[in-house]
Amino acid sequence: MEAELQTFKDQLAYVSLSLESDPTNDDLLKLKAELIELIDLTQQAMGHPAASASASTSTAAGAKADGKDKGKGRAVSAASTPTPAPSSGASANWQDNGQYKAGMDCMAKYKDGKWYPAKINAVIGSPDQPLYTITFKGYTSSTNVPLASLRPNDPTAPIPVPKRKPEEMTEKEKEKKKKKGEKWMENQKAKADEIKDKKNAWEKFGKKAQKKGIHISGLEGKSVFRTPDNPFGRVGVVGSGRGVTEYERMGKHKFDADQE
Repeated sequence: MEAELQTFKDQLAYVSLSLESDPTNDDLLKLKAELIELIDLTQQAMGHPAASASASTSTAAGAKADGKDKGKGRAVSAASTPTPAPSSGASANWQDNGQYKAGMDCMAKYKDGKWYPAKINAVIGSPDQPLYTITFKGYTSSTNVPLASLRPNDPTAPIPVPKRKPEEMTEKEKEKKKKKGEKWMENQKAKADEIKDKKNAWEKFGKKAQKKGIHISGLEGKSVFRTPDNPFGRVGVVGSGRGVTEYERMGKHKFDADQE
C-alpha cells in the first residue's frame, strides 16, 4: 500500500502542476479532488489519520458540545472548544514544501559535471529521498535527478544550443548521389574489362610464339615458383639443385720445336 500511496501522491503532483497553467479546468479539479480522497482513504487503511476524517470528527464533536451546552443554558468556554486536527494536506502534498517545486527554474548538473539551466517538471520520490524530473533548457527530453544535482537559478547562465541532426536529403540530392554511384560502378566495370582484354591479348601472343617455337616463361603452365624435383633445390631459383656445370679445363700450351 505504501507504493500505491506514493503513486497517488506523484499523480497529485502532476495534476497540481497542470492546474498552474489552467486553474479553471474542471476535469483537472475533479481529478485532484478524487486523488486527495484516494490518499485519505489509503492513509486510513494504513492506520494514519486522514485530513477529511479528522476535520469531520472535530466538527461533529464541536456540534455535540454546543448542543449539550445550549440545553443546559450555559455558554461554551474557550477551554472546552475542540481543537481541530492538523491537516494532512502537507503530508499529501509534501512536494510543495521543499526548496525546489514543480515549475521552478534552476541550475542542474549534467553528466559531464557542468551546471546548465533547467526547469523542474515534477517532484517525485519520497520526503526523505526526493527526485526531481527536470528538462534542460534548449532540449525536450526529461530526466530524474536528486537534490544534490540542483542549484538556485542563475539568470546569466547561457542556454546551450543542441546539435541538430543533419536533415534528410532532398530528392534532387538523392538523384545526384544515385548517379554518382552508377558512374563509379561503370568506371570499375570498364577497368575490369580493360584488364581482361590485356590478359586475352597476352595469352594470344603466347600461343603464336609457341607455334613459332619461341619459349615464353609462364605461358606453358609451368611456374618458376613451383616446387623443384630435386630435394636440395630452392623455390624460385632456376636450375637450383643441379650442381655446377662441368667442363674440360684447358692446359698450358707447350711449344714443340720438332713440329716446325
